[in-house]
Amino acid sequence: MLKLPSFADPHVHLREPGSTDKEDFYTGTCAALAGGYTALLDMPNNLVPTTTEAALEEKIGLARAKIVCDVGFNFGATPENGSEYPRIVQRVAGLKAYFGHTHGNIIFEGLPAMLAIFLNWYPAERYPHKPIMIHAEGATVAAVIGLATLYNRRIHICHLSKKPELEVIRAAKEKGIAITCEVAPHHLFLTEHAAAPDKLGAYARMSPALQTEEDVRALWQGLADGSIDMLATDHAPHTRAEKNSSKPPFGVPGLETTFGLMYREVAEGRAGFDLARLVELLAIAPRRVFGLPEGEGEVEIDETDKYEFSNEGLYTKCGWTPFVGMKGQGRVRRVWLRGQLVFEDGKVLAAPGSANVLSFEG
Repeated sequence: MLKLPSFADPHVHLREPGSTDKEDFYTGTCAALAGGYTALLDMPNNLVPTTTEAALEEKIGLARAKIVCDVGFNFGATPENGSEYPRIVQRVAGLKAYFGHTHGNIIFEGLPAMLAIFLNWYPAERYPHKPIMIHAEGATVAAVIGLATLYNRRIHICHLSKKPELEVIRAAKEKGIAITCEVAPHHLFLTEHAAAPDKLGAYARMSPALQTEEDVRALWQGLADGSIDMLATDHAPHTRAEKNSSKPPFGVPGLETTFGLMYREVAEGRAGFDLARLVELLAIAPRRVFGLPEGEGEVEIDETDKYEFSNEGLYTKCGWTPFVGMKGQGRVRRVWLRGQLVFEDGKVLAAPGSANVLSFEG
């Protein structure tokens, strides 16, 4: 058995309020425990987006009654809601800015809108653990790095997917720019071919889209050499009915499959990728970058257990995974949160509402 620090995910979509047919705070945090996670940061792009203090209050109240692992929140940026920031800054992990396609209606483009976000959020030295979390692709990644440099804002690039984007981020880090980034497992284990109609089809439709084999190789190299700071699942469940519709939404679930996929790579000896690096990516870096509590949880792993992923027995309410048929290794046997056994051999033991809503003062 391996005993590891529990994992933390800075990028999940728990879908409550507004889309509880896909997921809710209880089912999503149960899925987290099953995957070895005890801390999550929820994203703001609900049907009613978390872009006001009132919307944040509603989310916090709903979460308190249901969560079985700790949950914090990211606030949604709009070009007009800068007046909200002083009221919510102590209660959120970061500001999420969508410069690209997403689920929900808080997407914006153009330099005036981008400037409003960077000017209204706080300088890196005032809140070093509260970055602007960026959803952007292509040339926009270079643009936001330039704005972050000009206005001294810390940024975090979400769900990195392309080789040129990684090259720009690597160059920015070498210049000492305050930037971190994450990669999601679906961009490491699936390519654009998975979205073909005779393969996963709409179940592989996500934003950013799946990329080429060359991009995937570059992302793995970024994990090995430290250019990519952390793993984030971008857990984004949707119902089968939605995925089978004429307008399937972006997103796939990921909390219950990430460790098994990644530990298989460790066990099989992927170059430059060992257990210490995996722990850094899943447990240490997310807490360090976002100022999350440390040492609150442990996970026990049966490192010899090999298995095949299926749609059976998942805690996520959507009930499916894009990794069906793929091999995993290292099964989560037990999870502890603040000394309490909260998950054991496939069963969630924690009561709804027993975990903490995270605050982020200072």
